[in-house]
Amino acid sequence: MKKREGKTPVKPPHFLSLGFITYDLYENRKIIGGASAYSAILARNFGFDTAIVTSIGKDFEECDSLKGCRLSYQIDERTTTFVKKRVQYVTSIADRIKEETIPDEWFNSAIVYISPVLDELEETIIRRFERSGSLIGVAPQGWMRRVDHRDRGKVSKKSWEKAAEVLSKADFVIVSEEDIFEEDIQKYVELSDIFVLTRGRRGAELYCGGEERREREYEHIVIPAFDREAVEVDATGAGDVFGAAFLLRYYENRDVLESAIFASSAASFVVEKAGVAGIPYKDEVEERMEKYLLR
Repeated sequence: MKKREGKTPVKPPHFLSLGFITYDLYENRKIIGGASAYSAILARNFGFDTAIVTSIGKDFEECDSLKGCRLSYQIDERTTTFVKKRVQYVTSIADRIKEETIPDEWFNSAIVYISPVLDELEETIIRRFERSGSLIGVAPQGWMRRVDHRDRGKVSKKSWEKAAEVLSKADFVIVSEEDIFEEDIQKYVELSDIFVLTRGRRGAELYCGGEERREREYEHIVIPAFDREAVEVDATGAGDVFGAAFLLRYYENRDVLESAIFASSAASFVVEKAGVAGIPYKDEVEERMEKYLLR
């Protein structure tokens, strides 16, 4: 195994995502997936200097989707690959991402999105970014999943044992209702400054805790899903784009509610196309958001 870096200077990016870039098998096609890819592509589309730290396999092929995103990665035998069905399965898993795969300068990124999909990161990695003063977003789905290799690699959810160690250090946390036990929601909310629970077509629930709760007029508010202009094709990645869009907007304005509405607008584009093809550009998001607010 070895680390590889791009040829561009190893300067800190504005937006850094950490986690597996995956393959998703969709209608007999292999397409790029993973929270790190969805979030980084959105940041790139918004015009920000963007980078990904990941672990991929020898079978990984460069694609146009990731052009403009800097990569620092490890090479394993096979890229982590999901089979997209009603019940999720994984056919191969790359090696875990080592801390030394992250260039030292990248720990000074303005925004970091820690987004494991299958326990590929140590939870302790957040401490390095906390010390550097980065705006830290966490999508912890990969720490809340188990793989049953006796049942064809079936993926199911589990309780997250180290939640307290991570959530207390994050500025923003986003979790899908599909990955969390309902009885754990209140505990996660209490540990987080800003916590978002996504509920698909029912929108998202925004919770403010800690310092945020003291500064806001609300503790909990429902963010509706945007009326979409096309039929839903594939909801994969919508939550990842929501998280990245929130972080990018919040970094600019520190307005929790406006950032959440902006993020909901961004997520509404993703479901209209398969894979990363639906990830929008900033002007598209703002235009749809403006129409929504006018209504």
